[in-house]
Amino acid sequence: MRDPDCAFEALRDAHVAALTGSLIDGVEHGPGGAGYVWSRGIPDPTLNFAYGVRHPDQFAWAGAAALGRARAPAFLARDPEEVAALDALFEPAARYPACWMVARPAAAQAASGASVTVHAAPAPGPDFEAVFANLSDDPAVRTHLRRHYLPALRAARGRPGLAPVHIVLSDAGGPAACASLYLRGDTAGLYNVSTRADRQRRGLGTAVTAAALREARARGAARVFLQCPAGGAVEALYARAGFRAVCTPTLLCTSPP
Repeated sequence: MRDPDCAFEALRDAHVAALTGSLIDGVEHGPGGAGYVWSRGIPDPTLNFAYGVRHPDQFAWAGAAALGRARAPAFLARDPEEVAALDALFEPAARYPACWMVARPAAAQAASGASVTVHAAPAPGPDFEAVFANLSDDPAVRTHLRRHYLPALRAARGRPGLAPVHIVLSDAGGPAACASLYLRGDTAGLYNVSTRADRQRRGLGTAVTAAALREARARGAARVFLQCPAGGAVEALYARAGFRAVCTPTLLCTSPP
């Protein structure tokens, strides 16, 4: 946290800037530094949330911003103090502890037995979609991805100063894992890291993460950030890849997603 580029506000703003124009449509600014991040096509609270909310007037503004977009209000608290402030304003129906992580990409060896293709464009290509749309063997999850996420990714538009890069790792069976980088200056956000459900538990998630770090380094990124659920296998995977936890915010929801 001594690095100002790894402070909560810096990473939050980098996150919003990275995804605006694809998964995120914009951010509204409210009283006292509060904000509301929103997505037109994706209803999930991870992409529709308020931040900087500590007082009743901010809470009322954020609730109106969410309900005006037909979204259940959700609030991102940066630390336990903000969690306590929100707990005094409402009783959360769900809490999701998150881990925001940063890595400084170093030279890494290419994965053996796999090929990597890179598509530098706002929208990913069909091989990426073939992986991302099948990252789960749960039919409800696949339907949600196809109904909400894929249309948003397909409609992504370019923005000045932002360089989106979509990565696909293929094995003998074809496209198997994918990831996206959104580069701005010397910083890159890592998103959409996925492995096809029928190819999981083969180390491909680790391999595509390493490929993304190599690509970020090659394109001049000095740091790569990501967000993931706190604890568990996903955070452990990124820790093994060289990421370190720098912030642990909590998403508080007014209704179960």
